[in-house]
Amino acid sequence: AYLQKLKNMQLKNPVLVGFGIKDKQTFDAACEHANGAIIGSAFIKALENAENIPDAVRSFLAKIKNE
Repeated sequence: AYLQKLKNMQLKNPVLVGFGIKDKQTFDAACEHANGAIIGSAFIKALENAENIPDAVRSFLAKIKNE
């Protein structure tokens, strides 16, 4: 309801959600009510133990885009 209220205010800046976004499902749900979403902690965790950072980034982004 809060995000819908912000959306209806027709603000000049985009409304982004940045809490609880961890996968495609939560990203898409946030984007239904906002202009976008920010994935922070889940992204860092995905890279934490990666041996190949570029591959880990591509893999993480692929899951968000195509799941």
